[in-house]
Amino acid sequence: MRSIFTLLLPLAALSVSTAGVIMRPYLQALTPTSVYVLVESDLPDVITVEYGTTPDCGLTAETESVALTTASPVTYVHRIPLQDLRPGTEYYYRAGEGGAFSELSRFRTGALPGTPFRFAWVADDRGGPDVFDSVMVRVTAMHPLLALYGGDLCPRPAYDDWKTGFFRSPQVNFGGSVPWVNSPGNHEQWTTNTQAFTHGPVGSASQDFYSFDCGDMHVLVLNSEIPLTLGSPQYAFADADLHGTNRRWKLVMVHKPAYCGGGHGEDSSMIALSTAVFEPTGVVLVLTGHSHFYQHNRVNGIHHLVIGSAGAPLYDPAAAWYTLKSVKEHNWAVADVTPSSLSLYVYNEHGMPLDTLILNK
Repeated sequence: MRSIFTLLLPLAALSVSTAGVIMRPYLQALTPTSVYVLVESDLPDVITVEYGTTPDCGLTAETESVALTTASPVTYVHRIPLQDLRPGTEYYYRAGEGGAFSELSRFRTGALPGTPFRFAWVADDRGGPDVFDSVMVRVTAMHPLLALYGGDLCPRPAYDDWKTGFFRSPQVNFGGSVPWVNSPGNHEQWTTNTQAFTHGPVGSASQDFYSFDCGDMHVLVLNSEIPLTLGSPQYAFADADLHGTNRRWKLVMVHKPAYCGGGHGEDSSMIALSTAVFEPTGVVLVLTGHSHFYQHNRVNGIHHLVIGSAGAPLYDPAAAWYTLKSVKEHNWAVADVTPSSLSLYVYNEHGMPLDTLILNK
């Protein structure tokens, strides 16, 4: 499924003059054997990524497609897939054209089942740049393998808002080494720039919603900015996807929570989806944002966590019948996943612990 708002140019349509890289390359769509390098340039000319398991690199990949932003003059976000990688392996990479390359960066490929790993969760940073910067410094120090973002990454969907609200120095440095995945929020929305700056895993049938595996965890990435109701393509995908995986830990990430006391409150479409699809398929954890506080809710065996302000103005939480804990503070989380445990730790922007969730199987 491709939105009309993003123009993707096939490789055959690209010119071959010198491109000017605007921003440090960053990583998307991590799997055990692949990753996308995204490079913003002022021209749609072919970008080359040199990569390998040593600083000498040795391998190369080129632009697969280009998405246009709304910048004036327009900029182009190149998608360069690195494929046939070795699982759980450190790689180096740099991007450029004509001998002028970015600084060398490195990342680690995704984990296979049986291999422990760590991920981070950040949501709703929009409107609080100082808090967001502090959070990203602390997230970086945790050395996660990948990061899951819960939307509202910037105040508005405009290009300048993305640049000043999200692509700030701590995030740019982090994203050069740690791949991140976003579930779009109602502030950046599912519009031109959101689609240009993000990309799903290799082989995804849709950029709107998709899933991926890492270690013993299966992640369903939903998009609350498009229909989630019964009969919608996204509902059908969620149902088939969760029924079709046997990974030990099933996790759903989406911007708007099904269950939430205070703030924006509950979302009826998400409640229906959780009841009819998440619960019967063994989902253990739903990570959300949207309401700007921390709240731990539990319904029918599923932990519904609202980890919803890495900078956005705080709201007042309220206790609902399913609420286990609420905290009115800025927040973010990291989780350690093994075959037998999922341990999630929630912190405020100063690194002080707010809550811990330990799940065992």
